[in-house]
Amino acid sequence: MNKQIPTPGLLFGLIIFIGLMPLTFMFSQNGAQLLLDTSFRYIVWCGQVIILFVLLFTNLRLSKKQLIGLPVLYTLIPFIFTFNDDGLSFLILNKYTSSILSWAIASVLFGKLFFRINFKPSH
Repeated sequence: MNKQIPTPGLLFGLIIFIGLMPLTFMFSQNGAQLLLDTSFRYIVWCGQVIILFVLLFTNLRLSKKQLIGLPVLYTLIPFIFTFNDDGLSFLILNKYTSSILSWAIASVLFGKLFFRINFKPSH
C-alpha cells in the first residue's frame, strides 16, 4: 500500500489559515481583542515568516486559480475595517509588521503567478 501525504493541498490550507490569522481574536476581561493586540502577536508573525520562507524556498505547485486568490487574500487582509463611534477604523493596517509580512507574501505569490520559470539544467 502506497501512502502519500497530500503536500500541495496541505500547504494550500496552511497558507489560507496563516493568511486569515491576523484576524483572529481572543476573549479577555476587557472583551474581544485581536491577537495582534496581545502578547500572542509573535505567533502570528512567526506563522507569516514561516509561510514566506516556504513560498520562497520551495517549488510549490499551485493551480492558476489558487495563485490568483491567495495574493488577493494577502493583499486585502490588512485593509479590513470596522465602523465604530469614531467612524472607520482599520483593524490590522496600523500593525505594521503584520501588514508588511502579508504584502511580502502577496508579492511572492504574485511573482509565482506571473513568472513561472522552468530552468533547464545546462550540459
